[in-house]
Order: sequence, then C-alpha cells, then structure tokens
Amino acid sequence: MTTQFLPRNGMILLFVLCFSSITATAQNTFWTLKSTDTNGAPLSSLIQDKGYDSLYVNNVNALFNASGLHFFFKKARFEVPKGSGKTTVFSNSLWIGGKDIQNLLHFAGERYRQGPDFSFAGTKPDFYVGPVMDSINYSSHQDTVWNYIWNLTRSDIEYHRTHYLQPGYTPVHDILTWPGNGDPGLGQAPRLAPFFDLNGDGIYDPYDGDYPEIRGDQALFFIFNDDRGEHLESTGQKLRIEIHGMAYAFNIPGDSALNNTVFLNYRIYNRSQNIYDSTFLGVYTDIDLGYPYDDYIGCDAERNMYYGYNGTLIDGSGQPEAYGENPPTQSVIILAGPYMDPDGLDNPRYDLNGNQLCDASVNGLNFGDSVVDNERLGLQRFIYFNNSTSGVPEYMTDPNYAPEYYQLMNGKWRDSTDIIYGGNGHPSSGGYGPACHFMFPGESDTLNWGVGCVPPNGPKNWTESTAANAPGDRRGLGVTGPFTFKPGDVQDLDIAFGWARDYTPGNPLGSLTKLRSMTDEVNNAFATNRLPDGKNFLGVNENLKTNQNTVKIYPNPSSDLINIAFKIESHKVNATIELITTQGSCIKRMVATGYPNPVRLEISDIQSGIYFIRVMTKESLVVKKVVIIH
Repeated sequence: MTTQFLPRNGMILLFVLCFSSITATAQNTFWTLKSTDTNGAPLSSLIQDKGYDSLYVNNVNALFNASGLHFFFKKARFEVPKGSGKTTVFSNSLWIGGKDIQNLLHFAGERYRQGPDFSFAGTKPDFYVGPVMDSINYSSHQDTVWNYIWNLTRSDIEYHRTHYLQPGYTPVHDILTWPGNGDPGLGQAPRLAPFFDLNGDGIYDPYDGDYPEIRGDQALFFIFNDDRGEHLESTGQKLRIEIHGMAYAFNIPGDSALNNTVFLNYRIYNRSQNIYDSTFLGVYTDIDLGYPYDDYIGCDAERNMYYGYNGTLIDGSGQPEAYGENPPTQSVIILAGPYMDPDGLDNPRYDLNGNQLCDASVNGLNFGDSVVDNERLGLQRFIYFNNSTSGVPEYMTDPNYAPEYYQLMNGKWRDSTDIIYGGNGHPSSGGYGPACHFMFPGESDTLNWGVGCVPPNGPKNWTESTAANAPGDRRGLGVTGPFTFKPGDVQDLDIAFGWARDYTPGNPLGSLTKLRSMTDEVNNAFATNRLPDGKNFLGVNENLKTNQNTVKIYPNPSSDLINIAFKIESHKVNATIELITTQGSCIKRMVATGYPNPVRLEISDIQSGIYFIRVMTKESLVVKKVVIIH
C-alpha cells in the first residue's frame, strides 16, 4: 500500500525503535546505535544490534521485526517466490485487549504506528522490544540489548550438541547469547527463551551442553512488551504483557504446502496483577498481492484462515511488483488460538449421532480427545476494513482509538453497529443479516456457526464479488477468544502464512482452490504434530514439564546399578529412561510404567565418567546428573 500517511521510503528508522534518546542508522543488515543512558553517561556496551532478520530456508523470504510489526523494512518484505522481488504482505501485527475487574479496557495493538492523528508512520508504537521489567530499569541501554532477533538453524543446534565439549569450541553467537534467563534484579522473569537444560540447574549455559529449543529448520526468536512506554498507536491502557515470538519455517522442497508457508508462535505472558476478562487476540494483516490496488479478501471459517486474492484476472498492468497472469493467493491461518477457560470437561466435537456440533469445536483444537481442559480456540471472527483514503464510509475504515480496535475484535463497526451478513456487512451497504462473525466466508461455514447456527437472511454465498465491490487495497483482522487472562497466565497463539499459485489457464479461482488444499495439509501437520516426512512438527521437548523433584536417583555415584524412582501422571503411562553422555548421545534406553517403582538400570558395562539420566513421558521431562565409577 502507498498512502499519504505511509510512504514506502524513509520510515523504518522509526519502525524498530521509537525512543527520542536513540538515533539509529541502517548499516548493512544491522543497526548501529549511539546513545547515552538516562544520566547522560556513555554506554560502553553498545554493539551493532539486529532488530530485524529474515526467514529464508524455503521458498519464502519473510522479514520479522523484534518489536512485533512484521514484513516491512523500507518496503514490503514478504517475498514469494524468494528472489522474485514480488511480495504478498505489506505488514502484520498482534492485537490484544481485555477488561479488568473495574471494567476498564486495556488494549495494545498496531497497524502502522501512526497514532490516531495519522502521524508519520513508525513514530507511535504500542509495543517495545524486550521483556517486562521494573519500570525504573527500562533504559535506552536495555532497548539496545533487546533490539535483537536470534536467528538459528536446526543444523546450528545439532552441531553444538555434538561439539560443545571439544577443546577450543566456541558456540555460534546466537547460541552463545541465547536469552534463556532474564535478570531478576531488573524485574525480569528468571526464565525467558526456551532451552534444553541438560544438567537441570535452571541456568542456560551452552558450555554445559544446554541448547536453544526451536521449531522448524530455521527459527527467529525475539521478545517484546507493551509496558515500556505509552500506547501511542491506540492510546489504550497498558496490559503489562510480555510476548515471546518464534517465527520458523521448514526445508522440505518437495512439499508445496510447507515450502510456501512460514509460521509464527506467540507465547504471551500476563506479567501484571490484573485479571483481564473478555480478552481477545487479533491478527492484523495488510495483504498486498503484488500490485496492491486490485485485491479482494475473504475467509474460510472451517479452515481457520482469511486470505487475499486478486479481484481481476491479471494482477496489475505490467508494474515490476505485479504478478501478472495467474496471480497467487495469500492466507493467514490461525492454527490454534488461546486455551478456553477451564470448565472441568473434555468438550466434545460431535453429538451422540456423530454429527459435528455447531460451536467452537467447528475449527478448534483438542475437542473430544479425552483430555480435560486442553481445548484451544480457532478463528472466531474475521473482519475486513479499508484504507481511510479509499472513499468508503468512515465506519468501514481503520480504527483510531482503543475502544474502536476492541469493537472490531467483538464484531462491531466503528459506529458501534453489529457487522451483519451480506453486502459489505452494514445495512447501508447491502447487508441483510443477521449479525455475523465471519465476513466474506463464501460457503465455507457449512453449519452457519458464524450466524448463530441458522441460515442467513439472504443468499449464503457471500464474497466481495457477490457484494459487487471494486477491487482495491484490503486489510484483514482475524480474531480468537474470548478467554480470561489471569496474573501469571501464559497463552499461545499459533499462526501460519501460506502462499499458493495455480497456472491453469482460464481458471481464475485455481489459486484459491490450491490454497485451500495446502491449508488442509498445514492444519493437519500442526494438529497431529507430524510433518509429511514423518518428523515432529513441534520441538521434541516442547511444552514438557521439568520438575526435577519428581525423579530420585540412587546410589549416586554408582558402579553397577542405578535405582530410578519417579512420580508419573498415571501408572498406565510409559516413561522412557535414557542414559546419555555429556555429548548428548544415548547409550542405554528402557521403557517403564509408573508402577511398580523404582526401576533399575545396569551400568557395570559403562565406562567411568559423568553421565545424565533422562526420564521422559508425554507430559514431563527430567534430566539428572549421575557419576559412574569403577
């Protein structure tokens, strides 16, 4: 998009850091920061930092910013195919809003960091780099430390695991500096970035064999928060949240879906003392398919996605950025949203006759899997709106203030009326109702879940084409929630950005058909934790509990037998017990149930030295050091 408010050039200086005490100049792919702290003393530890970096391991070159406003650096940087110079997304950001016990709205969310007065883009953020800390300890020095994206590949980590004990070995920079621990003296949380703690001491030290835990074949990690400064974009009240972002991709060239998709996990921490009720998460995306002014937008309610597609048979009219004939489609998929508020039930997906229920299980995850209170919400709403200069009614344009942002997340226009089915979702623009949760769903909502499980008051097939819209510059907002966000709670939001292109002549919707098929594969890979090549989608150790007190090892040191006593979730659950070397190699493995207990491991044939016992179930992982002497 290009508007009088958002020029393509000259804005990124303020996109990444927006503090008046800092000046920054781009130097290659790094920022060189020159600053003083709050008392005017020079900062001796300033180095080149890297507030943005790109995923590039598959067919997509996607740029992420450490402060949470993605896919933009001087120009759009979601390039597909990689190296083509053609892009499909202009920008993307997270929205979050909820109400405290006094019913006061707290909100953080960005579009282009312009604020309600449409100032120069990039100057008015809601989010800031780094973890939440005591307010007195925020400083330009800390801004510099955290304006960084850690970029690692799977091969980087595997090399580290097999070489960390070799004389003279030095880990690569992003393993060496991985922010596994915060500084509690500054008010930071003691555990930050995920890592495998080989000796179980809670301290990240790569020279002890600890290593970062990432997803995918390449991953970018960054931390940002809404507490560092005022919310200048939305003017909303702070939530005091901390967001750990991990963008990742897979290198599976033979798989069209995975080769054209990048993923993003947000782990969101409530570091405040507030309980936030009616909390929603929003994923805002400005989709620009090559030439940005001939696009349509829509959603697929049951596939958890919204998408942009060309409103004309040919993208653009020969511009360098245009795709031309057979234009592609671009999706934003809510793979899994926040956990539902606990109700002590395993909420079902089907009724007693095996029919899909018309509720959140339509596109949610973990419904009816025999596990209580693990259900995660899917895409709950989709709303589109327009550039403020596009000539549409004001109620359909960008929100200005936090209550308007939050209204959109609740399915209401800026004029406080419900978004309704048909036309452009409003009585004044052909809407025929009733109130709805999904705009332009086509016929994807087969159960009419988005309109209260009853048929709409007019034609069901609702798209921008049936609304007779002129193609143009589109923005979309996918919403998931509501949930209750209590102090200390952690919620995950998993997103995917998929791209598809069909070259079949005379088939204008071929790319959209292909996108749906690819989305099915991506959703299935995430839901089953299985990639097409048979490997795990998620990290092997991800989400495992690591309470060291659940495992006792004795005698230690030992020469012939080790007794391993452990607490386990159920005596019917198996535990895998491994004896591993300090290099991470497994030299003995056995499987035991939770009862009887303890189990014995024969070690008389093992050379003297330091080893580790690893006890792992589907819910827990504990590592203990053991010494073998003969």
